[in-house]
Amino acid sequence: MRRALPALVLLTSACAVTGTAVPVGPNLALVDAGRTGAALDAVKAAAEAVFSYDSGNPGAFDQAVAANVTGAAKDQLARLFEQVRKGPQPVHLVTRVREAAALEFTGDRLRDLAVLDQDSGPSKGVATVAFTAIRDGGHWRLSDIAVNPAQPAPAPQPDDGSAGGTRDAALAGARAAAAGLFTADSADPEGSYARAEAVVADPLLTAYLAKKTYFVDTVRRSGTKTVLGPQPMAGVLALTGERGVVLFFTTLQVTDVTGKTTSRPLTAELDVVHTGGTWKATAVHPVTAAGKP
Repeated sequence: MRRALPALVLLTSACAVTGTAVPVGPNLALVDAGRTGAALDAVKAAAEAVFSYDSGNPGAFDQAVAANVTGAAKDQLARLFEQVRKGPQPVHLVTRVREAAALEFTGDRLRDLAVLDQDSGPSKGVATVAFTAIRDGGHWRLSDIAVNPAQPAPAPQPDDGSAGGTRDAALAGARAAAAGLFTADSADPEGSYARAEAVVADPLLTAYLAKKTYFVDTVRRSGTKTVLGPQPMAGVLALTGERGVVLFFTTLQVTDVTGKTTSRPLTAELDVVHTGGTWKATAVHPVTAAGKP
């Protein structure tokens, strides 16, 4: 009987590759919407090409890497695919980029946060990856790959009504909302609820108010403390007027009653709105292999 693919490549290697953010010039992500979109499309095509693999035609993978990858990303990919390429069983892995949010764009350099679906037939999975790509001779190539990434956010632009300022204010609000929504302490259930309530707006606020007792009791009984991992990542998927959608990723750190801490990757979309002088969450959509709710 044919066993399931031992690796959906990114899932089994989730901590094997790290990436770094490099200071760049003015961030044009979404500010120059046309060029940002074109760069995202090109990086999506490159990622899908090099994260798909057919053991019956390994040369196609090598060609895809040669055409779409440069620098440190070559070694990163080699490590990610080492187990699959050396395994005895046949593999036909197809990877698709479900969605991607530009973090930084300078014209010749793009950093984005992407959700990848991987399907090997018997196995399916989802992973969150930060890609850095550079444009070389008119062609975009991946130069850095970070699976389950933790990278510093770009320096924010002032919230002065400009497109870049609005983008970064929305991202700051989304990060604050995530901190309130995804952290909790069983030793302080009332405080945990208050922090969540403070960062949400309707319709999510109404839902929290209606379920306050349940929320507090659940946190109290959990016996755990949950905090965001270092350098959580966020990128705007859509921004129109005073509403937006933000792709968010962090590796939650969950400590149980014995003091043992485990890491749990979390990817979610946050719907945000500008209200009362700040940005708050109006809905939360966890991103899973089955898709969003």
